[in-house]
Amino acid sequence: MLAQAIPDAGEDTPLARQAAEDARRRIRLRGRTLPKPSQTRVLTVANQKGGVGKTTSAVNLAAALAQCGLQVLVLDVDPQGNASTALGVAHEDRTPGTYEVLVDGLRLSEAVRQCPDVRGLEVCPASIDLAGAEMELAQESDMVARVSLLKEALAGYVAEREQQGRPRLDYVLLDCPPSLGLITLNALVAAREVLIPIQCEYYALEGLNQLRANIGRVQASLNSELEISTLLLTMYDARTRLAREVADEVRRAFPSRVLDTTIPRSVRISEAPSHGETVMTYDPGNSGALSYLQAARELVESHQLRTEAATAHREAVQHRAADPEVAEVRPEPADTPAEEPEVPQPETAPESSAGSAAEAEPAVEAEPAVEPQREQPAAVVDLRTGPLDLRGSWTPDRTAGRRAAERRA
Repeated sequence: MLAQAIPDAGEDTPLARQAAEDARRRIRLRGRTLPKPSQTRVLTVANQKGGVGKTTSAVNLAAALAQCGLQVLVLDVDPQGNASTALGVAHEDRTPGTYEVLVDGLRLSEAVRQCPDVRGLEVCPASIDLAGAEMELAQESDMVARVSLLKEALAGYVAEREQQGRPRLDYVLLDCPPSLGLITLNALVAAREVLIPIQCEYYALEGLNQLRANIGRVQASLNSELEISTLLLTMYDARTRLAREVADEVRRAFPSRVLDTTIPRSVRISEAPSHGETVMTYDPGNSGALSYLQAARELVESHQLRTEAATAHREAVQHRAADPEVAEVRPEPADTPAEEPEVPQPETAPESSAGSAAEAEPAVEAEPAVEPQREQPAAVVDLRTGPLDLRGSWTPDRTAGRRAAERRA
């Protein structure tokens, strides 16, 4: 009721309209709790293209989820350690963190730190030492073993928390470097879902094709449960046609996986890490903070809807398999056209039927006996193995420069 009381601003006052929308979102989202998943969700935040908002999205989504009453763990697997900085956790040289977990076999519980600003948010920091982990992991002869180290460490930490009677982790977010080395492979093997932040620019579309192909290879050989579950549009500027068209292209390719919420460009989002905070605590009323809070809510609710739909479908399949009568009755819709002659129309007099038949014959002779061609259904895109071309009209004209040079010559 309070949100509805805020007056609408006119089209000629965009700043007032944005302020009114932010006020409504602040009223709707603040103080709300989110439902806990049935089991711990492990999401790898990955994109091999740099500068698309991976770390920013990972830390702000984690903070938003924790503010909504969930238990969240952030694993910083980027040697730059930017996620650790944004969450206010020290990550200097020799600080126990992801490197020690992967290389030295340190228990994850000995490396995890509590975020000082957000209750219920834990962090495993990363230091520059992690940059040397690639070479050390490459010396392991067993390929499966060297890319499963993070998965085993995370499973051990979850079991240890359960033994100690601590609350179960609801979400685990892994912030990856912009590459596909052994560290990123460890993160992809440890997770069941991939969250891809996409900058609303052309280069992001090219990188998305490459990333999707690499995820498909990991899914085929190392982690069959891995899937692209969520795509988040970042650095969105509604004033530009480029951003809108890139967003439309991504939504066309992944209609059910792209979040409706977009993350706008915001100076506050960029300022927050310099103060050792996320934008969720640095400026909670900012439009960027509200967008991440709304995206976190959508991330939880969309997964809940998919889980309920999958459960209902599985129960329906089991019910049909257990009840033979349902299985026998189910094919009947395909046979119903055979019952159409029982409609009262054939009960008319024979003369009328003969006359109608005679009248129908010339019509058949006049029209060519060619069946109308049915419209082919649209091809379904498999998120992991099917064809995908996001470029569309974005393919650049590489011959323009050559033609201009020929004219000058």
